[in-house]
Amino acid sequence: MAVTLPYPRGDFFHVIVHEDTIIGYGVGFNNEIEWKQGLVVAKLDTLGNVLAHNFILDSAGDKFATHHAWGNLIRTADGGYAAMAATVGRESAFLIKMANDLQVEFIKEYPDTVNLSNYFYKLLETPDGYLLYGDIQRPDYYLDGFIQYVDKQGETIWFKTITFSGYNNAVLDIYQLNDSTYVAGIGTETNPNPNQGIASLLYFNLEGMDIDSWSSPVDPEIGYFRKFVHASDDGIFCFSVYKTGMNGNTALFQPTLYKLNSTFQTEWVRHFGRISGLSASIMLWDFAPTPDGHYIGAGETLVKDGNDPTRRVGWLYKFSTDGDSIWERKINAPFLPLYYTNSGFFAGVGVLSSGNIIAGGSSNEGNTQYAWLVKVTNDGCVDTLFCESVSTTVALPDNQRPEVDIYPVPASKYFTIRSPVEIVQVTVLDALGKPVLKRPNVGNDATIDVPVFVTAGFYFVEIQMEGGICIRKKVYVNK
Repeated sequence: MAVTLPYPRGDFFHVIVHEDTIIGYGVGFNNEIEWKQGLVVAKLDTLGNVLAHNFILDSAGDKFATHHAWGNLIRTADGGYAAMAATVGRESAFLIKMANDLQVEFIKEYPDTVNLSNYFYKLLETPDGYLLYGDIQRPDYYLDGFIQYVDKQGETIWFKTITFSGYNNAVLDIYQLNDSTYVAGIGTETNPNPNQGIASLLYFNLEGMDIDSWSSPVDPEIGYFRKFVHASDDGIFCFSVYKTGMNGNTALFQPTLYKLNSTFQTEWVRHFGRISGLSASIMLWDFAPTPDGHYIGAGETLVKDGNDPTRRVGWLYKFSTDGDSIWERKINAPFLPLYYTNSGFFAGVGVLSSGNIIAGGSSNEGNTQYAWLVKVTNDGCVDTLFCESVSTTVALPDNQRPEVDIYPVPASKYFTIRSPVEIVQVTVLDALGKPVLKRPNVGNDATIDVPVFVTAGFYFVEIQMEGGICIRKKVYVNK
C-alpha cells in the first residue's frame, strides 16, 4: 500500500516493527505556511492506518534530511525512539530523541568546521548512551570512518577515527557482542583506480579501547562488508557486495552472504542476485529473523520487461542461517503502468506476532513520492490464500514454463484462460496487489467473468497450476 501521510509528500527511509506497531521515519514536506522540508515520523497499525505522527523542522531554517543509506531510527530502552538526521545546507549530523508518542525530547547537533561534510551517521543504544558511527568527508575528499560515544543527552564522551587505508573508510554497522564488547564492521577502499577494497572488523569496549581487529585480503571472496545479519558465540554472519569483475572501467558487484567463525575463518559464502555496478544499488538494506528460524532481507533491485528500461522494485529475500535461498519476491511499486518512472524500494523490514512480514520504504509515481508499506506472509504471499512464491533455486526457466493464453485482450465482461496444465486456482489482483476475485479448480480452460464492481484499468492474473507452477499475466479491463 502507498501510505497517505498528512503532508503533501512523505517517504519512509527507515521502518521498524515493535509489538505489532509499525514506525516509519523519512523525509516530508509541509506547505501549511510555506514550503518546508523536514522529517516525518509516523506510527501505524498492521493495516497501515496512521496512529500518530510528527513533522520535525530544523530550528535554524535549514532542510532536514535522512536516507536509507545513512541516518536510522531505533527504539530505545525507555520506550521512546532515537534517530539520526542531517541538514542539507550546513551538513551537520543530528541526534533526535523522541518519546513514545513521537514528540521530540531533544535534538543534539554535531557541527564540523574542519571537514567537508559530517552527516553520514547511524546510531546504536548502549546501557548509558549511544554509539554514533559512520564516515566523515575530509578536505581531500576521501572518507574517514569514526565511532563516537555519547551519553543519554547526546554529549560526547569520546570520539575515535577508524582508518585502514588513506582512501575511503566507513564504519557501516555495529553490534553488541556481549556486555563489554562491541564489533564494528568497516568497509575500506585500498585503491580507487581500479576500485579495490577490503572488509574489516574492529572489536572495542565502551571505554574506547580496541580489543582486536581483522582485515580480509584485497577484493575478498566474502565481498565488501555492508551489514551484520547475525552474530553468535561461534561466529559472525554478514551481508556484503562481492566484486565479480570489471566492465571497462566499472567494477561489478553481486549481493553476498557469508559466515566467519570465531577465528575469522570463512565457513561459507553465498553470492546471489543481480550483478551490477555499485551505483545501481542492488542491495538488501535491512534484515530480521523470522519465526521459523530463518531470516528475511529487504532492499531493492532492478527488473526489465522486454525492451523497456529497467525499473526499480522492492526486493524481499528469505534465507536460512546457512545462507541458502528459501524464496524471494520482487514487488512492483503500487502504480501503473509497470514502467521505470513508477518505481520503489524497501529500506526496513520486521515481523509481526502473526508471523507476517512488513517491509517499508518509498515508492514514486512519476515525480511524486509516497511512503510505502507491504505485508506478506512468512511464505512470501501477498495474501494468505494464494501466492506466486518464487524459489531462487527451483524456478523454471521461461522456455520450460507452460504456455498460457488469456483472451480476449482487452477484456470487457469476461476473459478465458487456456493452459496445458491443470489450473489449481486463478486469482485476479488490482494494481495494489489486493485480490478482487478467486476461482479454484478450474481445469485446463477457464472463463472468468469480470465482476461488475471492477473498474477499467490493468489487473494481474495469478495462475497456480499443478506441480507448484505459478504464472502471472497482466490483463487490461475495458468497461
